[in-house]
Amino acid sequence: MVRREVFAIALVLAFGCKLTEVTQAPPGTPAIVVQSVLNTAESLQTVLVQQSQEGDTTIGVSGATVQLTDLDPRGCPTPTVVLKEVPLAPGIVPGTYQGSFCPLAAGDRITLKVTTPSAQAVTGETTIPGITAPLIQAGSTSATFPPASLTLDRTSDSLSVTAQLVRARALFVEAVRTTAGEDPSVQIATDTTTVRLPGDLIDPTDDGRVIFRAGAYYALTAAGMDTNYYDFFRSSTNPLTGRGFINHLNGAVGVFGSVAPLTYVLRVAAPQTDPREGMYHLTGRVAGTAVDVTWDVYREPLVSGATFSQGDAFCAFVDGQWVGVSGPIHTSANGSFPDSTWVGRMFGPTPTDAANPTYFLTGIRAAKGVPFKLTVRPVVGTRVDTVSAVQVSGP
Repeated sequence: MVRREVFAIALVLAFGCKLTEVTQAPPGTPAIVVQSVLNTAESLQTVLVQQSQEGDTTIGVSGATVQLTDLDPRGCPTPTVVLKEVPLAPGIVPGTYQGSFCPLAAGDRITLKVTTPSAQAVTGETTIPGITAPLIQAGSTSATFPPASLTLDRTSDSLSVTAQLVRARALFVEAVRTTAGEDPSVQIATDTTTVRLPGDLIDPTDDGRVIFRAGAYYALTAAGMDTNYYDFFRSSTNPLTGRGFINHLNGAVGVFGSVAPLTYVLRVAAPQTDPREGMYHLTGRVAGTAVDVTWDVYREPLVSGATFSQGDAFCAFVDGQWVGVSGPIHTSANGSFPDSTWVGRMFGPTPTDAANPTYFLTGIRAAKGVPFKLTVRPVVGTRVDTVSAVQVSGP
């Protein structure tokens, strides 16, 4: 039996949102597996070409010819492009091909042609979807087109996404926590034009963890999906029969689809009722540079796993001046404050930004208004610094 494992490919949308999927190849002869979801918000398009193997593995196919053609170029000077294979490097999935392509508009028909070194041919076609008249509502805040920022009180507000779809099969809604490198908190594909979610949703598959975490930023994406991607998202292969997966490719399994995304910033908050919650002010020098940041801390009432005791975990908005950043940062942090200790992990601004790595901050928390020391250590490196922290406000 051959089964495709989770691909590490991330189809990057505007503002860092990502769509990550699982495909399973049917049992039997190893097959070519192709994944590509064209993105109207980007000029750089990606195609992943792999070969399934016996067991649960795949390997990248090197040396393939990967071609995209816009059958409705509308003045595009280069309607056919051949994507280049991306050299192997940390974070690059073997068999990844990329290239710049013409701007995509709703109704454009795009074809894919892949020829492997062993002369196997793969073809597919997608019709580009569109999305119009968006209305995103989170509590008392609302937005139409991005860029826009909304605030959700996870204890009392609902999140509503409404849009009109053009040449699209479904509406896709995704929320991904930014700066922390986490998997999507929400992924919904529906053939309606409205999605409404309560802010206090609990994930029953993750030991009762809250879906939206107060103190965290999310990239909220509303997208029109074409038929190919919608079928790919809603179907899967039965590992015993090999049936169930809806495949629109010729000569391979996988997906060649398209999305038209609109991405917003969602800031999640909640009432601060625990005396440990509130605003903390951190000052000092890290790596020889003066830093001055605030941590707006929110206790997480429900959290999975044994890392933190129930009710001791927190998330925090982090704002101010930090080492390695030329301007102000707007990032987030995870942490816990069991007993009298403080354990924090500050992200970013992005989880993969080598110039601005993640930092661990540890110390003994003092009462509100009383300064205390925090030891600062980067994830990469051995340098140790100390900053002063004080809780300046709270319940």
